[in-house]
Amino acid sequence: MKETNIYKEIFRLAVRLTGLLFLCIGLKDLVVQTFMVLAQARGTPLINIVSNFLPVAFTLTVAIWLLRGNWLIRMAYPEAGKIHQPVLPAVQSTESTATTAATPKLSEMEMAEQKLAALVGKKEGLPA
Repeated sequence: MKETNIYKEIFRLAVRLTGLLFLCIGLKDLVVQTFMVLAQARGTPLINIVSNFLPVAFTLTVAIWLLRGNWLIRMAYPEAGKIHQPVLPAVQSTESTATTAATPKLSEMEMAEQKLAALVGKKEGLPA
C-alpha cells in the first residue's frame, strides 16, 4: 500500500470518527430538548421550541456530512490523475535558446515592416 493511501485512510477514519462524535452529541441533545419541550409544552411559544431545535439540527447535519465524508476526502486527497504537476523545461544550451527565441521575433518584425511599407507605399501613391 502506498504511503499516500495510508494517510488517506487515516484521514477518512478521522473524519468518520468525528462524524460519529457529532452524531452522538446531536442525538443526546435531541433527547434532552425533546424532554424539555414536553415538560414545558403548555406555556412555551413556538419560536422558543424552534430555537431550541436549531442547534440540534445543525449538529446532526454536520454529523451526516462527516459520516459521508466523500467530498471532504476528495478535497484533501484528489485523484492522482487529476493533479496537474508543473512541467519543467529541459535544460538547453544558451546559444540554442537565444537563436530559437530570436528567430520568431525577427520574422514578426520583418512582417510588421513589410505591412508598414505597404501602407506607406499606398499613401504615397495617393494625390495630395
